[in-house]
Amino acid sequence: MRQTTMLESLKPFLKRPIMATFLLGISSGFPLTIVLSLMSGWLKDSGVSKTDIGLFALVTIPYLLKPLWAPFIDGIKLGAFARYFGHRRSWLLIIQVGLLIAIFTLTRFDPALDLKMVAILAIIITFFSASQDIVIDAYRIEIVDEKSLGHGATMINFGYRFGNLIAGYTGFVLADIWGWQAALSILGFLVIPGALAIFWVGEPEPVEISKEEQKVSPVGGFSKFLYQSVFLPFKEFMTRPSWLVILLFVLFLKMGDALADLMMTPFHLELGFTKTEIANYSKFFGTIALLVGVAVGPFLYFRMGALKSLFVSAILMMLTNLIFIWAYYQGHDVTALAISVAAEKFATGVGGTLVVAYLSSLCNHAFTATQYALLSALAGVGRTIIGSSSGYLVDKFGWVDFFLITTAAAVPGIILLLMLWRRDVAGSPQ
Repeated sequence: MRQTTMLESLKPFLKRPIMATFLLGISSGFPLTIVLSLMSGWLKDSGVSKTDIGLFALVTIPYLLKPLWAPFIDGIKLGAFARYFGHRRSWLLIIQVGLLIAIFTLTRFDPALDLKMVAILAIIITFFSASQDIVIDAYRIEIVDEKSLGHGATMINFGYRFGNLIAGYTGFVLADIWGWQAALSILGFLVIPGALAIFWVGEPEPVEISKEEQKVSPVGGFSKFLYQSVFLPFKEFMTRPSWLVILLFVLFLKMGDALADLMMTPFHLELGFTKTEIANYSKFFGTIALLVGVAVGPFLYFRMGALKSLFVSAILMMLTNLIFIWAYYQGHDVTALAISVAAEKFATGVGGTLVVAYLSSLCNHAFTATQYALLSALAGVGRTIIGSSSGYLVDKFGWVDFFLITTAAAVPGIILLLMLWRRDVAGSPQ
């Protein structure tokens, strides 16, 4: 009987839309690894200071601003291209071409000589990456039925982390062999899995705005578009119970991890690890631990519920920041590297899956792209704004105090989560 139950629980993962989200996740995950993890190593090898490396987190600002253009991607159809490929698919294909061109152009420059141009191109890459995420998040929520949101969240996380693994591991190994420019050029082709996924599944059925909302929309073409595509998604979200607490929770939840993440590559390089050692122990071994965490995430979600499981993962993510203090005192020790990275990545895998499932459950399908863009952008504020100060904090306080600060930064998010738990605001799939 138990074996049958286990097999039944695995069946949703074999559905075509669920499997396609894995491929979408690969294409979604690799650009952020390029602009944060790989570029921080490239910049350090080029003699850029840790403070300036930390400031490079600001190139990810497009991830925060994507709610500004998400309504246009949600509402504007691309003429004949959309009639042939469909609304979501036409946008994704055009954005992926732009992303590929931006990555190839980046590799034509040297940070030691053209740091400003490298920064500009990194911003362009994150713009296309953020735009790609808008389409992918909307597409995968729309192709997955409500009962399978947890399975979809698991597979998009598996794919996202697999994209991180390919980009991180391959990038560091190839950089050791051929140099950073050649390594980054090859990674651009990771847009292909996402393109294959949308042709495999097809265009999702559009969800119309309710007749009640249409009745009160202003008369006129562009004003009506702005009302339905920009105003209504935010208006609808603000009808939710405790909507402001939800937004603050999303904003603060991963603040500590985001602060630490940008400094991981400089931290390991400063301890004396080679790029190949970082690839083997941090990227490869760490990603295995992360994928185990991704697999554990839905188990906690279904057994404990959204809020209780989020609380467990938040505590875990906070405490694993402390293990890097121990790793610092071990110095150039690959065992300490493997253990510290595995612990942190496992916690990130658990928390990441649960956050994606929770945010997906909050989206109204009539406004999927805009509402998920808003929520995911808030989740990235810590990485972009707070993360930009990470290099300065390391230079001023040192590695030990830095990791104590990242641990304390997780506390506000946990307090807000307890408020949601007390009010039983567990999301409302629509």
